[in-house]
Amino acid sequence: MIPDWSVLPGWFFVVFFALLGAIVGSFVNAAVHRLPRNISMLTRTRSFCPKCEMVINWYDNIPILSYVALAGRCRVCNAPIPLRYLIAELLCSSLYALAAYQFFVLNGSLQMPWILMVVQLLLIADLLCITFTDLETWYIPIQTTWPWIVLGLLLAPLFPELHAARAEWIPEGAMAEVTSAARWNALIDAIQGCVWGAGVPWLVGFACLVYLKKEGMGAGDSHLLAVIGAMLGWKAAMTTFMLGVFIGLILGIGSLAWGRIQRARLGDRWKPQQPTFELSDEELGPPSAWPLLLYGFFVTLFESVLLALHFRANPFSFEAVEEFPFSAILGALLGLCLILGFLLQRNWIRQNAWPQGQRTQREDGTTEETLEGNYIPFGPSLALAALIVLFYDPLFRALPAWWLWDVSIQLPYTLPFVG
Repeated sequence: MIPDWSVLPGWFFVVFFALLGAIVGSFVNAAVHRLPRNISMLTRTRSFCPKCEMVINWYDNIPILSYVALAGRCRVCNAPIPLRYLIAELLCSSLYALAAYQFFVLNGSLQMPWILMVVQLLLIADLLCITFTDLETWYIPIQTTWPWIVLGLLLAPLFPELHAARAEWIPEGAMAEVTSAARWNALIDAIQGCVWGAGVPWLVGFACLVYLKKEGMGAGDSHLLAVIGAMLGWKAAMTTFMLGVFIGLILGIGSLAWGRIQRARLGDRWKPQQPTFELSDEELGPPSAWPLLLYGFFVTLFESVLLALHFRANPFSFEAVEEFPFSAILGALLGLCLILGFLLQRNWIRQNAWPQGQRTQREDGTTEETLEGNYIPFGPSLALAALIVLFYDPLFRALPAWWLWDVSIQLPYTLPFVG
């Protein structure tokens, strides 16, 4: 039973969620600082200054306002507070307000599924956390991805409306109510979203290892895209990937141009930013190849079952190519690529030829690895693309039909800034 929100003006909710977003943004800032440093978010509950580690008083911890009042400096040690703290709170507040505007003002909380707004709010916070963490540390913590993948798989059968573009591997019929077939199809779509979301960035990264002998995409990028796939389906994950590549290409060209300008200005004094990681004892050797084999077998088996379901209900016909299960066929090929990747990786490990960056020993005995070359973190590009897809996924699905076949499709609910 959905409550009737019309008794309150829509702008009340916009203001309320803007304030809530500022509070969540403050929590995001804490997570950005703590997660890469293995500082607990649960046992150490009070906020503290990263420089002097003094506990921050409540009146100095009011989102946005305290930063402005303190002029961006700690009250105790006078150390500058990174501008990221203000930017994250402002962004989170603005995006929460946009989500509330779409749900309560544009759609009157009736056309748009309420669970979609909840997912928007959850992922906005997570994607901002991923963005700023990746920008600062070149690292996407597993705590920002795996819990959301599990949540997406749990939500799929409970709320099939999150997977509106799901394929009917099990016929659902023409009934309007949610059936068990719809729930199963939504779960299948979420699993395929994980498969494609995690697999495609891995495939690109592995191709870079094979042909360029250096890392192209990290495991964190695969996990991030798997989150979108689990929450919204494989089509949303692939739209996010393609849009993220476009954004990353623009940023990469800008980074190259900036590097050339700086090198012409400073000469050999110019040192481009390069990702550097502290390696644990377990990370000193090459990664284990066995997960690739297990994942490859699972993907191949899962997609083969989908193909069997499809051809059992729809015998193959050259006259119905548009109904061909391309997603399952390409998914099965991806599974075979994973198995091939296992064989190649095992061979590299045996020959001691696993590609790696420049490793140096620190004075404290730890080892750090630097990846040499022109790198920019891809996580922020994917996160920005995911935010766009969160709000405009129905538009991205409608555009190809309009562009290729001149078919006009009614959007299921109103989108921000779209007439």
